[in-house]
Amino acid sequence: MPAVEISVSKLGSLFQEEGKISVYTRLGNTLLEIQGELEHPLEVPQGNTNGKFTKYRGEDIVRFGLLSVDEDQKRATLFVGEKQRLLGTIVKLETPLGLLKFDHESVSVELQDIIRYKIIFKDRPLPVM
Repeated sequence: MPAVEISVSKLGSLFQEEGKISVYTRLGNTLLEIQGELEHPLEVPQGNTNGKFTKYRGEDIVRFGLLSVDEDQKRATLFVGEKQRLLGTIVKLETPLGLLKFDHESVSVELQDIIRYKIIFKDRPLPVM
């Protein structure tokens, strides 16, 4: 079985740099578990999009919502668009997951982050009032 050394040299400063697409929170990077589908346009619409669309390494990125975590870090709210909100529960993963970045040119792998939490949104969206 092939093996490759994993570099962790950038792990400490990863989220301190500007221009990163990840947002550092008290929980670090988290998994979002959503029941159903998130619909988004296949192409970036023309005109004012209020910063919802951007590019990263030539790929279109859609910013679909705003995540709010309660002070006690047990519940979270995800506002999707201007009309819907999802209520979720924060759960610590039994086995943390490593977020790896593969560089195929140099045949190297870097450990980017360790994911320790997931937020489960299991109910239907509620209207924003």
